Amino acid sequence: MKPVNRGFAAVVFNSILVSSLLLSCGSAPKAVPQAPVIESTYTADPSEAVAITVPAVKERTYFSSVNQDALAAVEKGDPESLHLAISLLRKDSSSYEEAEKILLNIAKSLMQILWPTQTVAVEIPPVTSPNPYTGAVDSSRQGIYDMSTGNGDFLALVLPSLVLVTSESRNDYYDTARESLDKALELKGDSVLANYLRGVLSRRTNDYSGAINYFLKAQGGAADCVEVSYALADCYYKSNQLEKSLSVCDSILQKNPLYRPALKLSAEITFATNRIDECEQFVVRVLQQEPENAYYVLFRARILIQKNDYIRAASLLDVYGRSDGESRDYLLLRAKVQKEWNRNLTAAASTIEKALTLYPDDSEIILSAAAISAETGIKIGGVSAVELADKILAKDPKNVQALTIRVNELVRRKQWQEAYRASSNLRQIASSSQFSVHTHIDICLEAGRRDEAWQIASNLYSQSPKDEQVIQSYIKVLIATDRRSEVSRLIAQILPTATSKMKSFLYYERSFLASSEDAVLVDLRSSLTANPRNRDALFRLYKIYYNKKEYRKAQYYLKQVVALSPNDDSLLKLNSELETLLGR
Repeated sequence: MKPVNRGFAAVVFNSILVSSLLLSCGSAPKAVPQAPVIESTYTADPSEAVAITVPAVKERTYFSSVNQDALAAVEKGDPESLHLAISLLRKDSSSYEEAEKILLNIAKSLMQILWPTQTVAVEIPPVTSPNPYTGAVDSSRQGIYDMSTGNGDFLALVLPSLVLVTSESRNDYYDTARESLDKALELKGDSVLANYLRGVLSRRTNDYSGAINYFLKAQGGAADCVEVSYALADCYYKSNQLEKSLSVCDSILQKNPLYRPALKLSAEITFATNRIDECEQFVVRVLQQEPENAYYVLFRARILIQKNDYIRAASLLDVYGRSDGESRDYLLLRAKVQKEWNRNLTAAASTIEKALTLYPDDSEIILSAAAISAETGIKIGGVSAVELADKILAKDPKNVQALTIRVNELVRRKQWQEAYRASSNLRQIASSSQFSVHTHIDICLEAGRRDEAWQIASNLYSQSPKDEQVIQSYIKVLIATDRRSEVSRLIAQILPTATSKMKSFLYYERSFLASSEDAVLVDLRSSLTANPRNRDALFRLYKIYYNKKEYRKAQYYLKQVVALSPNDDSLLKLNSELETLLGR
């Protein structure tokens, strides 16, 4: 049957309705009463229900029309995925949708900002219309966290946080960034992009443990991404996990041997762990790429000084000093070379005084100045070694280097009771060196605390009877506590196989056991034969001849002591007295 024309049916219906109304008005019959109609209620039987399929409502986003594999690759965000996204989206320039152009530009920007070791060689069409996505990227390049993107999709949540990589000048957006990135990770927990940025945020707030977790997740999705691996190595380094950091750097350099951040971090780690030869190789590799990098020129000089290669170190310092003679590190290293290699303590004191003038609150410079002052007896900037050390101790009462300098200076001044108190404080610090223990033994002997000296020295000797420094302290205490027969046997036992320096010490100590002046002189001369620079033997000979009023001989030995300590005021005073006596 043919379908009825709806228009025609409507006309027929209207005609019938009009006719009926006319007839009704002309001869309307009387109404006949009718019985009331009772309507029953219909109840549906559930078995009669029919299921109607309702189409699923699809949520449309800004990028709903683009290739969804490309979108997913951009949202993952690692270099490999971004290259894939670009290849999937590329087409003839005239047929791009605006959303496709925006996504391509996002992919390129992510590569440029996050993964600079990668390159995008293809031409990307420009975006012509304003939009929140490229707007957020542009804002991040200017150091601004864009709050206007909203949270409509994953990229809107993530892109503003690119500013974490482009700028470090502000921190007022960290809470917002954290909330947005956490929401993004709820949507896509395996996103390298979101995990990396979340790690950067944690690192920025010094939460290195949290940062490591995020970077490890990012690395799981981008094992070959240099920037992700380096970020992980950096966090391991900053959380003092040096071996893990170095291991990650090694894996980076195996594939990218010229990657400078990993070379630089490896140099710092190997220097900190005293692997000087390895460190030097890393620094050389940096300087091959950055020959004018002043920090690494000085770093190399520092390494050469550590290796006692002062000639090459001095050459590097000469070159550097022509361009910057007031650098903190330069002055510290120059003073060290003058002190250790040139043996020009006056020049070293002058250099460190200049450093102290330029950097008066620098702890390392203050300590270096204190050490030079203690060794030379010269006041640096009018301040003594003890005063310089006390300046450090006022801020850091347990600073081992400052305490050690203070003790040594008090010993030089022969202020034994004060030296004992300072040395006792030093010994309570776990990180104090073994040297401080032997100094304390010497101080105890001079301060009249022989029982304490014996207890320490005998314990040390029972634990390390072959250690030369322990043997020396033990012999000093045996003599001071009048254990003559025991010390005589020990000296006789050691002398035949002792080194020259040890022989010099043994002969000097044995001179205190001699029963005649001639025997004393024989031992002291034997001491000087083994080591002509034995200061103790030289000074004792000076005293012997001075007491005998043989001033010319006394001066002969004293002048040698002065040559070893040319800035010791007490020695200079003694020499002046001799000059006066000889001039009469």
